[in-house]
Amino acid sequence: MLDQIMDVLTPRRMMSVGNLASSLEMEAAALQPRLDQLEAGGRIRYALSKCAGSCSTCSGCGDSDEPAEPVVDETAIVISLELRQEED
Repeated sequence: MLDQIMDVLTPRRMMSVGNLASSLEMEAAALQPRLDQLEAGGRIRYALSKCAGSCSTCSGCGDSDEPAEPVVDETAIVISLELRQEED
């Protein structure tokens, strides 16, 4: 399954978790543990953001010196760290 995820993600370079799950015909919640494995293995990373998509949940844009942690939900962007192989 991890290779299937990378097969979908790598040619696009980046996708939202929701779009990736939809492309794989699965729920985002079921995809999350596999994305965690890929991240731990250095194959993907998340786009960093403190934003949860709504100013009512804002933790203060840029008001902190602490590094941002990715907000991981269906709108989170996952980025492939693998290079696409060229066709012969």
